[in-house]
Amino acid sequence: MPYKDPERKRQWEREHREQRNVSRRIQRFGRKARVLVKPAPPTLVKETDGGWRTILGLAVGLGFVLLAALSGVELFAPNDPPL
Repeated sequence: MPYKDPERKRQWEREHREQRNVSRRIQRFGRKARVLVKPAPPTLVKETDGGWRTILGLAVGLGFVLLAALSGVELFAPNDPPL
């Protein structure tokens, strides 16, 4: 495409602009697609504990609340204004 006449060069570029854009697009997305196609490394599947820790935590929390209620713990002193 080495034209001596700059006007002929501009004319050629105008006529072939779409073709050049398509080839650039293919090159650009082709590179990205090859990078994205790489297989991911295998991951280990974490086994769940069945939720027993959550149930145990709720049971312990409920136990503390019941123990505090039965022992007569007051959250607010009678003379203190409410929050």
